[in-house]
Amino acid sequence: MSEHEHEKEVERYHAEYVPLPGGGEGASLVALQEAINENARHSWKLIGVSQDPTSQGLFLVWDTSGFFSG
Repeated sequence: MSEHEHEKEVERYHAEYVPLPGGGEGASLVALQEAINENARHSWKLIGVSQDPTSQGLFLVWDTSGFFSG
């Protein structure tokens, strides 16, 4: 694998931290929906979600290639 191919593959995935505001479920859903909508505009596919154990937030992992199988 060439160095350029390796760099391209590394950039395939994008991790994003989404802080969830206090104030109840409604505010958290709005923040999460905004993050999902923003990245969906790029045709990215959401492939993972994990709660941050140290704060009120989520980590979202996106596949930026736009290709999804399975």
